[in-house]
Amino acid sequence: MHQKSLSHLELWLWDPQTKIASKGLLSSYTPAGFKLLPDNSGFSFIDNGRIKLKKYDKRAPQSIDIYEPVYNINLIEWIDADSFYLSAKKNDLFHMFQMNSCGSIELMLQDPLGDCMYPQKVGQYLFYVERIKKGGYKRGCYLSYKVVQIDYPDIHKNISHEILPQTISKDQKQEIIHFKGCPIAFLQMISENEGFFLEHPAEVDRHDRTIPFSYYQIKKVDLQWECKELFQFDIPSYLFLNTSDFRLYESILPMLPKYYNNQLYFIDCPSEQDLTLDIFCYDFQTDDVEQKTFGKSGQLSFSPIFVDNEIFFGGIVDPNDMSSQIMWMNEDGDVCIDLPKM
Repeated sequence: MHQKSLSHLELWLWDPQTKIASKGLLSSYTPAGFKLLPDNSGFSFIDNGRIKLKKYDKRAPQSIDIYEPVYNINLIEWIDADSFYLSAKKNDLFHMFQMNSCGSIELMLQDPLGDCMYPQKVGQYLFYVERIKKGGYKRGCYLSYKVVQIDYPDIHKNISHEILPQTISKDQKQEIIHFKGCPIAFLQMISENEGFFLEHPAEVDRHDRTIPFSYYQIKKVDLQWECKELFQFDIPSYLFLNTSDFRLYESILPMLPKYYNNQLYFIDCPSEQDLTLDIFCYDFQTDDVEQKTFGKSGQLSFSPIFVDNEIFFGGIVDPNDMSSQIMWMNEDGDVCIDLPKM
């Protein structure tokens, strides 16, 4: 992913063997929330609020249109190559929906008391973050955040675009953890018995140079759910502020911790002076944190990706020296890029 401006992303395809890179989409698209399909036949993305599906054997992406007043779509999660689920707003509340590639949509879950966000389907269960608001629905007045588990609703496949009302009763859901007044987000479940989530400040002062975050593990031990803070990290605030020329289009998404091989890789800004972002690794066996990259002042390293036991990462190599980014043309005239790796 290459961010060219504050409002423009480009998707590039890259071969780690040949180093050849090419555009995966026309520049007219803004492919946020990139997701590979489960069968690797293509990928999906969100282009200015609209869901797009690009198959590798098709020239142009397909639009998956929603014929209901649904907006503020978060990340989508694929169940199979045809159906997926997501959290989005309807009537000023976040509900959860299931859709297919033809645009058929069904209201999967709604809670009259608050928002249902960051859904994660694992086996027959659905996990999500429940956000309850205080004193009705005044802006910013949140009472509590919870991680909730329920049985995944039985969605009957049909070709209708009608949204069917379904609500959650108290006896249907199991409260895993309750965070009173502390905002949590980006729930990630790696099994029916283990997952992670991010805690973040409720408000950010524009004068703060960095923003603090905490990462938590939830784990079921002897039929009881336990919650443990694993580590804390800071990210330069200018990457999020609307007044900054370096604001990221996808906000914190390119910087979320990544789970790989029983370890968590995350980025942190150890010093408020030079605002350098480096990659660190948390080991579950020892509870130790090890620094993996050592960037120069102002260098930004984002969350890595894992390809055939190799770890690649992006970011800004050196904002003051663009020539330090390794990019060249091969003998056939192809653009080649050598991404940094650990």
